[in-house]
Amino acid sequence: MKLFRLSAIMLLLVLLAGIAHVWVNFKRTQMGYTLTRLKREIMEMEEYNRKLKLEIAFLKSPEFLENKAIKEFGLQHPSVKQVVFLP
Repeated sequence: MKLFRLSAIMLLLVLLAGIAHVWVNFKRTQMGYTLTRLKREIMEMEEYNRKLKLEIAFLKSPEFLENKAIKEFGLQHPSVKQVVFLP
């Protein structure tokens, strides 16, 4: 009877260890997929950030601002008579 109980306890421990091993591997695989997804998101965000920085640089460029001022607001370069030089 003692041998049967000892064998049952050992079998239960081995079974629990096996379940724990499978669970850990499952969680590790899930973490790997999550990590891969997050790395991909980071790369996409960095690419989007790079494009936004290029757009900001373009929108701040003197050529763009001058064209916008002329076309949208009807501004013109000052004539010689409109320029006042200060001593």
